[in-house]
Amino acid sequence: MKILHLSHHKGCINDFNYVCKQLNIQCEVLSSVEGCTTNKNITPLTLPNGQHYNITDKRAKDYWNKYKDYFNTFDCIITSDTAPLSRIFLQNNWKKKLIIWICNRFDYWHSGRADINYYKIIQRATTLKNVHLVGYTEFENFYCKYIRNIDIGNTVITPTGGISKTYNNFIKKDELNDILFVPPYHNDTIMMNLKNKIETLGFKAYTGKYNGPYDLTNYKAVVHIPYAWSNLAFFEMFQLGIVYFIPSISFLSKIVKGKNFFWSPPFISKVLTISEWYNPKYKDLLIFFNSWEDLKIKITTLNYVDHKLTLKAFGEAHIKKTLKLWEQLIFKYN
Repeated sequence: MKILHLSHHKGCINDFNYVCKQLNIQCEVLSSVEGCTTNKNITPLTLPNGQHYNITDKRAKDYWNKYKDYFNTFDCIITSDTAPLSRIFLQNNWKKKLIIWICNRFDYWHSGRADINYYKIIQRATTLKNVHLVGYTEFENFYCKYIRNIDIGNTVITPTGGISKTYNNFIKKDELNDILFVPPYHNDTIMMNLKNKIETLGFKAYTGKYNGPYDLTNYKAVVHIPYAWSNLAFFEMFQLGIVYFIPSISFLSKIVKGKNFFWSPPFISKVLTISEWYNPKYKDLLIFFNSWEDLKIKITTLNYVDHKLTLKAFGEAHIKKTLKLWEQLIFKYN
């Protein structure tokens, strides 16, 4: 089995590379970001200002015509972040296996919605035996069915959280072991200054860029205000034994009220429990706090050694289950 993976996201590339290594699959990566492993000219995928996410009718035709001979050397194509990449193949009558691993909404389009023909193409794709539309979180399937009226079925394959050679620049820094890490995202830094809040509770904290999931293992724990239905970091958390403190749903509603809160759209509070962060099946993997004082108590009293063991035990079982799902999809279905 020879697979080509098209993606705009380093985390998705890392995760599927890990899957392929474990299943002994040959996989090339065609990407607009770091991680590309083919020598093909990817200029058509790398447009400025996020426009590369918009795979129009013309771009799909042009890209197919340029590389159709190359594409046809593969047994299977997989697209991830973002699904419009699949248009290159759906629009051009690709007959071999096509897996559309849906991340960040199937119709993600820079600064707006996809064109009407794209929706028709995806609707038709649900009827094709060689095409498999797979959510990488339960919400993707929910969004397709209930927001866009396109039923892609119930198949969900979440990331494994496994780490491939995509991330190979880790440097161990013991001096960070007593510091809490705050991710440099909107809710943690713009909606509120979470680092400053943690410091007022009497703890040392740092926020800023990091070079990949391994870097977070240097810190005592991560304190985070979620901003999306799912994140690759969520699954890397339990594989690497990274402790996460996040606000409970009830406390989240209090601290974001009236503020510049961001959630990867759309935000639908009544189904928040199908997000990975608040899904009951993961409740033992995260440390939820119900107030700032509760956060202080839990940071101080948590048995970090035991919790990391819980994370890693879950991670081992999760990888086995997820690899089995990928194996079935890749090898056993048409």
